[in-house]
Amino acid sequence: MKLILWVIFRVGHDLKVTGQEHVPKTGPFIIAANHVSFLDPPMVGVACPRRVVFMARRDLFRHWLLGAFLRSVKVIPLARGEADVHAVRTALQSLRRGDIIGIFPEGGRQLSGTLGTAKRGVGLLATMARVPIVPAYLTGTFQALPPHATRLHRSKIRVAFGPAISYTTSSFVPPDPATTRLVAEQERSTGSRQRQQQLADAVTQQWRLLAQRCVDEGVS
Repeated sequence: MKLILWVIFRVGHDLKVTGQEHVPKTGPFIIAANHVSFLDPPMVGVACPRRVVFMARRDLFRHWLLGAFLRSVKVIPLARGEADVHAVRTALQSLRRGDIIGIFPEGGRQLSGTLGTAKRGVGLLATMARVPIVPAYLTGTFQALPPHATRLHRSKIRVAFGPAISYTTSSFVPPDPATTRLVAEQERSTGSRQRQQQLADAVTQQWRLLAQRCVDEGVS
């Protein structure tokens, strides 16, 4: 499927990917991408040289065909707008296995097509899992499939990966119950919340740098 989608996007939308050297060849990490179109998840999945496990809002699973597809590619359902402990636990288990988790930390599609800001949740997940965050910026997907569109439009699509944002220099530690309780206690502290927000802000800053680079290269 990845090969087929690559050919479709390369031929139909002149897909180009930059910054793949920033994607770790081994070990778990989080890909944090901006989100303006339903095309974004498959685009990140095609652009990343490794397999990505995505988190997606739970109501997408209600449609029988789409839901069956999402389950077949191991997408993790997420209850947006609330503390979904089960989704977080599932994501942590995937990271413990060495998987890559793909999320869109703006909190949903930006229906205006403009770049939003990353929410603190991406920092929370990174600090709980003790893994780095790789920012990814997409441009052209909004023009190719804007909100309420029923067909694809011609548009050049670019995916750019930025340098990994390191949460910690220590190695990955599987989240056992004691660690989870400790993280929960830390979560209540101001310092921990500030660190998580700093990570989210770093993601937003990288997006803006990647977006400006695309503008400078004339591909936005």
